[in-house]
Amino acid sequence: QIMVLSDYPDDEDYNSQKILSGNKGRLLSKMLSSISLDEEKYYLSNIFFEKMNKTLIEYNFYENILFKHIKIIKPKYILLLGESVLNFINNLNQKILDLHGKWGYKTIEKNKFLIFFTFSPEELIKDEGNKKLAWEDLKIFRNEIHKIK
Repeated sequence: QIMVLSDYPDDEDYNSQKILSGNKGRLLSKMLSSISLDEEKYYLSNIFFEKMNKTLIEYNFYENILFKHIKIIKPKYILLLGESVLNFINNLNQKILDLHGKWGYKTIEKNKFLIFFTFSPEELIKDEGNKKLAWEDLKIFRNEIHKIK
């Protein structure tokens, strides 16, 4: 019932063949386990499968794949990790600092999905000052997702 979306793989992810590997993956695991969300309770994916220049053609290509992916998984909640994911999903150009900790909806072919915005592990590694904000976001997310039990 929970889908977690990151942006795109980096070299470490390519080498390990894992989404959010290394320090980013360890931080994500800590973040999610702190709200009692173990790996078997969520589905993790990237919105892009390679590093690229995001042209309009690539954007549409990946948007179609992602929306099909979401329709197959049918999550009740989608946790969006980071600014690039937030902007991709909402077709916006906003800062994560403006929207983190907030809920929204994404409608895909009459299916409505509840989405939540927070910082990506990579953003938190680069700017540890946002870890407190991310923790507050995760508590909001936790309070909602534990209603589904």
